[in-house]
Amino acid sequence: MFTFKQLTETNGFDINNLKNARQNSYAWSMTELGDYIYVGTSRNMITSITSSSNLGTTPPPSLITGLDNNAEIWRYKKDDTCPWEKVFKSNPSDEIYGFRAMITHKTNNQSAIYAASMGKNIHIFKSVDGIHWRKLNTSNIVGTSSRSLASFNGKLYLASLEEEIGGSTPYLYSSYDPEFEPFKLVINTNSKDFISSKNPVGGIDDLQVFNNNLYISIATPTGAEVWRSNNCNPKTNDWSLVGDKGFGDSKNLDVMSSGVFKNHLYIAVTKALPLSLFLPFGFDLIRIDKNDNWELVIGGKPLVPSYPTKGIRNKSISGFNSGINNYFNVYGWQIKEFKDNLILTTYDSSTNISTLLYGFTFNKDFYINKLGYENYSKLINSYKYIYSLLKKYNYPKGFDIYSSKDGINFRPVILDGLDNMQNYGGRTLYVSCEDKLYLGTANPFCGLEVWKIDYKNSPDNCWNQAMDDYFENLNKLNKELTKVYPTLIKLLGDTITKRL
Repeated sequence: MFTFKQLTETNGFDINNLKNARQNSYAWSMTELGDYIYVGTSRNMITSITSSSNLGTTPPPSLITGLDNNAEIWRYKKDDTCPWEKVFKSNPSDEIYGFRAMITHKTNNQSAIYAASMGKNIHIFKSVDGIHWRKLNTSNIVGTSSRSLASFNGKLYLASLEEEIGGSTPYLYSSYDPEFEPFKLVINTNSKDFISSKNPVGGIDDLQVFNNNLYISIATPTGAEVWRSNNCNPKTNDWSLVGDKGFGDSKNLDVMSSGVFKNHLYIAVTKALPLSLFLPFGFDLIRIDKNDNWELVIGGKPLVPSYPTKGIRNKSISGFNSGINNYFNVYGWQIKEFKDNLILTTYDSSTNISTLLYGFTFNKDFYINKLGYENYSKLINSYKYIYSLLKKYNYPKGFDIYSSKDGINFRPVILDGLDNMQNYGGRTLYVSCEDKLYLGTANPFCGLEVWKIDYKNSPDNCWNQAMDDYFENLNKLNKELTKVYPTLIKLLGDTITKRL
């Protein structure tokens, strides 16, 4: 049985400044150092997404949480004896609105936290005590964001992305300690000896250490790929392809998360962004063994079938279709092993159906100009229909947590964002050295939450009638959703993917 304890008395941490607290939208990253858990935030996520996506629209006033986009880092004492404490706030001149990746890396017998930003440029901050933070020299790092850091074989690895333009360059850097040794490119695509078939070529979504190798998940126009280093010292022309072409569905373009459970590496792949944020399609879950064999754990009939170079898309071994039979589970957002359980959290886009409807209505003139009045009316009516279906089937809004004892058979732990529909994502999972699981939510409406989770074997952790009823209603909901999807695909497909 899982038990949950909420650690955030105030959403967004800042009990002394509620306006500031509400602006801490996501628990975007998490790590530990000594007696404390550290959380890096993203700020004003809805406003940030709208302003950076070139959609040309304006968020409705009630969705604007603030104008202070300077990211923060907070900490909490793990024995529960001290409240949340803000230990860092970025300088406005750095133009940082979030810390998307954070890790504790040990070098020269000293552990330190490294926090990587998202903003105009990538900045990395280091702290050995959790209080004082040093900005490191990152002038040679290309990109605006890092989604992933890894500590492997004594080195710190950083993957960077140019979020606005995408690109096909795998920016991967390493250093024993970037305070004293500059980051160096691991994969040099400009080398005269570079061989594309022996290297990942694409924007890096995720890094993971497994089987004494470094695994890289990349996004490509033909589908997500996973590569591994051939040994514990990754370098140019020394990589092996594990899976490609979206693992049998070419619409599986991005990897949202990965995690190691027992003898497999699990990869959660999602459909094309930003389209899947407007028109929900469920994620797929792949697992890879130590011999580079992959199989589909969660997933159904591919949207656009592809033929991977290695492996064949099988029927899901869990029996679940994409999204765990749920169109609204767009991301498998975090994967973590905890006390012999595989824990999987989701991003549930059902919460945003009313948000999107509100935004389309607020920006009515803009959308009529782009789509025409008749198509705009179809768009509004389609979202009203989806919203009515959620009510009709008493759909539990908010992110889900699923667990599995064997990595195959999954059962729901929670389905309602921990009793808060505005918690639309289980954004971070972190297992501390005391073997406690910490969860940070994505809640851009009233601020993030952090929870501590424990687990004890119990006969209560079994399938029951409520779960049967939930999945029966899901099946009915899915059938009715398919009636409106062709209209929305026609209206939004090209429009959204071309960013209006």
